[in-house]
Amino acid sequence: MEQRTKRDSALISLVSEFEANFENGNVEYLNEKSFFQLIKYYEDYREYDKALDVAKLALEQYRYRSDFYISLCRLLLKLNKVNDCLLNLEIAESIAPYENEIIILKVRALALNGDYDLAFIELDGLKTVSLKGDLVEVLLCEAEIYAEMSSHGQMFDSLKSALEIENTNTEALEKFWVATELSKRYIECAQYMSTLIDKNPYNSLAWYNLGHALSFSGEYEKAIDAIEYSFIINPDFEEGYMECADLCCQIKDFGKALKVYQEAIDYFGEDNDLLINISECQMYLNKTAECKNNLYKAIKQDPYNDEIYFFLAECYSKEEKWYSAINAYHKAIDIEDGSGDYYLGLARAYVAVEDYNKATINFHLSVSDGPEQTHFWREFTSFLLKLGLYEESLQILDEAEEYTFGADLLYCRAMVNFFLKKKKLGLEILEEALLEDFSLHTIIYKLAPELEVDKEISSMIAYFAGE
Repeated sequence: MEQRTKRDSALISLVSEFEANFENGNVEYLNEKSFFQLIKYYEDYREYDKALDVAKLALEQYRYRSDFYISLCRLLLKLNKVNDCLLNLEIAESIAPYENEIIILKVRALALNGDYDLAFIELDGLKTVSLKGDLVEVLLCEAEIYAEMSSHGQMFDSLKSALEIENTNTEALEKFWVATELSKRYIECAQYMSTLIDKNPYNSLAWYNLGHALSFSGEYEKAIDAIEYSFIINPDFEEGYMECADLCCQIKDFGKALKVYQEAIDYFGEDNDLLINISECQMYLNKTAECKNNLYKAIKQDPYNDEIYFFLAECYSKEEKWYSAINAYHKAIDIEDGSGDYYLGLARAYVAVEDYNKATINFHLSVSDGPEQTHFWREFTSFLLKLGLYEESLQILDEAEEYTFGADLLYCRAMVNFFLKKKKLGLEILEEALLEDFSLHTIIYKLAPELEVDKEISSMIAYFAGE
């Protein structure tokens, strides 16, 4: 640790001294190591123009060092100065004609210019002379060209070939998942990642990719287990924690998600996004006191985050502190106007305090913001039904049909017809709803518990339950 601190302070001193001298036009002679350190420093911080200035100065002092030409050309590519890059690569090639990295940069530049045929000619020539270790870089470059060409299947194949040579190559594994998503070859990805894991069970990124592929196949439990291995193997792998917890939330396993988020906080320290994620889990787990405590911490770090106020409002709603909830929903909407869930929460809170006019306004705003989402229309219809406004409920359901469709809205329509004494039509619609999604049939009992004793409705539900 002490050595690293000394090294870091030495680098900062080098950067500070260089910048002061550069500004005054007084850059003194620097050794090669210092130039490389400066280039890397600026490149790491994405200050490519500064890194380019350093590379140019290095070439003034070390005119025949191919490494500085390679750095210069790499930076020119990052700045999208393709023609300048190609001109400098010609000089670099004359100095070091057999340097693989120069040819790879040339291939990338040609591809960016759309000269794919020339790029592949150069690449094929390089393949024939490359040793096994160098071939991985060649195949990564080939994958990049296919990505430029939107040939995602071939990109997938090139990366697979690279992983056959070096199955823990970080760049190849990261790009392999990108190629999988673009080519939609999820099953093949899962199979291949399993093969890599059989060869090396401690391949963290292979586990991560496997988890991703399994989640796209709907195998969420297996996906969560696979992604969890990725950060058990490599505790520094922050993306693993986040993706694992996110999948847990998707399947509503908020207890597991909370545990993973807390592990991340223990390892990486408190972060505003993590605090919000933890609060969301605690809210769904009815741990409202802990949830609010974390949300108050998050507000101190970011007082203009609408999501924080929304979750705070949801906590107050769970505690039936309706006016505090209304205040928090309004704050969320003031920061980010136009979220259907925010208006829906506010509408529910106004219903609770019997301010039905404001509730109606906010139900309208929720369906306007998310007309394709059935739960907004269902909630609005349920509200009107409970007020005995049956014709108005039917109008809302008719309007919903212009934007969306769902079994929940069919159940609501059946209910409206029962209340309007149109039982035959109600039973026909109920049958359609039961065929569409039997699991949602409890909606009718939530809206009208008295229907549990209706023989015709009970018989129909029993019939579909037995199928």
